[in-house]
Amino acid sequence: MKEFFSQGKVLLTAEYAVLEGVKALALPTIKGQSLTVKTTESQSIVWKAFTHDDQLWIDAAFDFQFRCIYAGDTSPKVIEKLVLILQAMETLSPSFYKRGVEITTRLDFPQDWGLGSSSTLINNLAQWLKINPYILLEKTFGGSGYDLAAAQSKGALFYTRNAFSPTIEKVSFDPPFKNNLYFVYLNQKRNSQEAIKGYAERKSLSQSNKKRLEKIGEELLSCKAQENFNLLLKEHEDITGAFLGEPPVQARLFPDFNGQIKSLGAWGGDFVLVSGNHESPQYFMTKGFSTVISFHEFIL
Repeated sequence: MKEFFSQGKVLLTAEYAVLEGVKALALPTIKGQSLTVKTTESQSIVWKAFTHDDQLWIDAAFDFQFRCIYAGDTSPKVIEKLVLILQAMETLSPSFYKRGVEITTRLDFPQDWGLGSSSTLINNLAQWLKINPYILLEKTFGGSGYDLAAAQSKGALFYTRNAFSPTIEKVSFDPPFKNNLYFVYLNQKRNSQEAIKGYAERKSLSQSNKKRLEKIGEELLSCKAQENFNLLLKEHEDITGAFLGEPPVQARLFPDFNGQIKSLGAWGGDFVLVSGNHESPQYFMTKGFSTVISFHEFIL
């Protein structure tokens, strides 16, 4: 039996713009997804997937032509996606199913948290097959690929998209005020692929804004004062919001918050970064947002 593990991710800067090659700051999360692979004597590929609370949500089997021979309660849409993934795996590693195989995945985090249930899967499969994960991603889910870089990283990184050979720079993100940083789940999951499609239909960001977003990421790393950190987060939100034609999440949901809030990834979707103080968790809980996680508990 072979075992693999990939970290989840959050995108701190250059959300959307990372698709255009803008250097983005990403952080791997403690929680991720595991993959185990066992060879069997059967003439089939069995796929099982478990949620963070040990619920079986994929229970399927395919023959060697990738026809589904058993689906259990797995949705037809998921079966269709699994067939696409298997076909892509065969293209990049033609001999992976010479014998029967049982693939089992387990998530550490709820699927709707948006920490990368797809990217951690793709990275684990690529590790197993020893193939380029960025090519596998392109053939299956699409996206910038920063989440694959985070899945493989033990710390913060700058990611610059470059076809299937991105530039990845390991960096240190250790603000002295990290005890005042929190991640709050908005419970408004947004489909990343739809968000990417919507962004692609817009005009490109100006060169000056692209350079400024990259500079903000660099300045965040060296920020020693939380007040300056908050100003950088706000500037980033203002640039991105103006381009998307959407109000930043703080203006929309938390205008009375004493601190700074920044969207992470697809706007209006999953987690936000909160730069506040020790009273911040109580503020969000009174607003009905019960999932408030400290920096130490969340980021690797």
